[in-house]
Amino acid sequence: MHTRTLCVVELLATVVFTAVFAGCATSGQRAGPAVSPDVSAVEKGSIEKPTEQTEGAEKEAAEKKEKQEEEEAKDTRQHAKLQRDLAIAKQSVVKARMAQAHAKIQYAVAWTKAEKELHLETERLQIFTERSAPNRIEESRLELRRAEDRVKEAKEELKQLEMMYAEEEFADQTKEIVLERGRRRLERTQRGLEIRREGFATLTEKTIPLETAEHTLRFEQKTREVDKARREAEASQLDKQIELMSAEAEVARLEAEIDALEQKMEKRRKEREK
Repeated sequence: MHTRTLCVVELLATVVFTAVFAGCATSGQRAGPAVSPDVSAVEKGSIEKPTEQTEGAEKEAAEKKEKQEEEEAKDTRQHAKLQRDLAIAKQSVVKARMAQAHAKIQYAVAWTKAEKELHLETERLQIFTERSAPNRIEESRLELRRAEDRVKEAKEELKQLEMMYAEEEFADQTKEIVLERGRRRLERTQRGLEIRREGFATLTEKTIPLETAEHTLRFEQKTREVDKARREAEASQLDKQIELMSAEAEVARLEAEIDALEQKMEKRRKEREK
């Protein structure tokens, strides 16, 4: 009995051990495939990572290209604008040269006119002081002497009439008529003499000095006009020369800016072709 029981116990132990060993083997087989997913995951991560870097590089390249295209478009617009500004600046140079030439002719005409007027006024003053004024004074002096002579003659005639009628026996009425006529003639000549004297004094003391001052004033005015025309011509030519130089400087500036921009665009094109 005891022996049978022992055999049963050993048989049960053998069965339990076999079952446990089989369970471990089964667990080992099941655990084996579980490692494979982890390895696949690592391999998958290593594949996906280069893909993201490639996409980032492509995106960066696309952004760089877009930026370059925008810069090129901007430079193209700037180049067109500079070309238009250059064309306008060149026309400004032409205009400045025409204005300079026109001003030169205009002020040359004004200057020549002022010089001719000064020359004429110089001749007028010379003729007046050397001929006209002396002749007018001399004529007035001669008229004054004639008036003095007429007064003297009228006095002598009246005296002779008085002496003649004192000796002749004419009627008193006729005598008085003739003598009265002689007295009136004397009075007229005396009055004429007074007028001539006043005229001579006015001419020599007032009229001639006043006219001389007027001629001198016009001469001085024409002299100032010549100086003014000369100064205005010089100032105008200086202003026009400054305008021309400014216009030429603007053309040079725009040409330099266009040249620099074209070099920049050419450099960018060569870099893009590499």
